[in-house]
Amino acid sequence: MSSILTSCKCYLLTRPYTVVVTNLFAAVTSAPVTLNVIQSVNRRLVPGVNLLAQPGNFLGLDYRDNIGPTANWATLATMTLSNASQSYFDLSAPLPPQRFYRAWQSGTPGVVPSLSVAGMVPAITLTGNIGDSLRLDYINRIGPTDAWVTLATVTLTNTSQLYFDVSSVGQPARLWRIVPVP
Repeated sequence: MSSILTSCKCYLLTRPYTVVVTNLFAAVTSAPVTLNVIQSVNRRLVPGVNLLAQPGNFLGLDYRDNIGPTANWATLATMTLSNASQSYFDLSAPLPPQRFYRAWQSGTPGVVPSLSVAGMVPAITLTGNIGDSLRLDYINRIGPTDAWVTLATVTLTNTSQLYFDVSSVGQPARLWRIVPVP
């Protein structure tokens, strides 16, 4: 028999929870189950820009919000690359409906670094005390519910900092959890 799920209720008891599932035809109560509720993870999507050049090169990253002939470029960041491929994340809020980026290299006219927009990258807020270690796990929204994968373990250098999940670009939607590490 197949039926359409129309509601689901959980009743809080002093022992394990029971789940009552009802539809148009009947109600069924489950065997006792354990419900694990995890704190929601604060996150937002930000544009990720991948810069490619020689390590040690000094690069600038400019942006503009329209491509018209009179549009001016504004500098978003300047940086010295520590790797041949390095990402920068545009944390501007609110973001305009469109944004264009260009990279330039200081001191070497005619040398244009490579730039690609990785896409919208989840910026996950990690909070706690300086020195706290936090493990960030993820699970695919469409996958099994018990298949958490460790994404990273981070030691906080500030009481609030961002972690950018660049590995999520092009993957199925994810859910994240933050687990304190003793």
